[in-house]
This record gives sequence, structure tokens and C-alpha cells, in this order.
Amino acid sequence: MNFKGTDNVVVEERPLDALLAAYAARTLSPPLTALVAAHLELKLDNRAYVAALEAAHGVFLEELEPIPLVGRDRRLVNIFATPAQDPDEPLPASPPRAYDTVLPPALRRFIGCDYADLTWRTGLPGIKEAVVAQDDFGVTSLVSGRPGKQLPLRTDDHLKVTLVLAGSFADSDGHHGRGDIAFTDADSERPLVDSESDCVCFIVSGGRAKPSGPLGRIWQRMIGG
Repeated sequence: MNFKGTDNVVVEERPLDALLAAYAARTLSPPLTALVAAHLELKLDNRAYVAALEAAHGVFLEELEPIPLVGRDRRLVNIFATPAQDPDEPLPASPPRAYDTVLPPALRRFIGCDYADLTWRTGLPGIKEAVVAQDDFGVTSLVSGRPGKQLPLRTDDHLKVTLVLAGSFADSDGHHGRGDIAFTDADSERPLVDSESDCVCFIVSGGRAKPSGPLGRIWQRMIGG
């Protein structure tokens, strides 16, 4: 790994590398953080790269001056005042649920439900969407497309970051299957579902709040900023 000075890790000028670097630096928005965490749960080959970046950022943190904790005594009083659970008291039983084979754990935590509980709306023929968040970070949703359909990932103003959860699609950058991350903008080709089953994607669209660091620079360049 190469370094630039003592405060920046040099990464390749690829969107995926920049996205993983921003994730390691903890500078991504919550939706993008969930997307990358889910990607790492599905794709083991990038875990070592992210772990190395996190270790590098850990070294940088050791060089920072410590900041005193404000209200330390009050916080400790509140912690110790919290009633402890009786160890003999059984935990409430959860109803049995079928295992969610579509959403990785990171996305189930972010969305707050299983795939079977999502609320879908139909848009274009063969396409449906479930919006899970809409705020200053942009629009976060899941999109499902039938085989042979074009996914609505091309955008006129913001970059879209897409994680494939089921099935696959093809675009000018190649074939994208479960666990792959794709980037689309105004110049991107509209992706085509090339799997025999429905293609399901988790999509984060850029809003006013842009990620900082390397991804932010690539983000701005890709949308013409």
C-alpha cells in the first residue's frame, strides 16, 4: 500500500476503490455505508483490502491528540443507573421466520425488515420499486426487474451506486451478479437484466450530501461537478 504524506491513503482512480476507501475512513452516508457493508458480506475478495485501509486509518488516529470526554461523570452515573436484566429471566421469543436469502444482514439492519416485508410499487412494465429512505443523502431504494427488462438506473443529475442482490444485469462495463457494485450516471448505458430470474438491486442515488474524500472527487467528476 502506498501513502501520500501522513494523512491520505493513495487509492486507484476507480469508483469502487474510492468507495471502499471512504468506507474504511468512515466518511460515507448511512445508505452507502450499508451498501458497502452488504457488498463485503457477499464478496470476500475485497475484505482484505478494506481491512488494510482500516488499519492504515487506525495508525493515523493514533497520531491525533486525544479530546476530553464532556460530561464524563454524568454519563457514568446514567450508565450505572440503567437497571440490569435478570439473568434468569428468559428473553422474549421471536416468531420463526423463513431465512432471508435476498437481503444480507447489513441491509436488513439498515432497512429494518426482511425482503418479504418490503412495500413495492409498480412503475414501468416488468419493473417495481420499494423506496426505503429519502432525505438529504438522496433516495435509497430496491428495484426489481424481470428478465429482458432494462433497469431504470440511468440518471440525469446524480450518480447512482447499485448493489446486485439477486439475478444479474449487463451494461457497457460488463456483467454484474450478486454482490457486485455498479456505478451509473447520465452517460451510462441503461442496464439490461440478463438472468433467467428477476434481478433485484439496492440503489443509492446521490443527493445534496456528497461523500468526502476520494469518492467525493470522483463523484463530482462523474456528474460533471
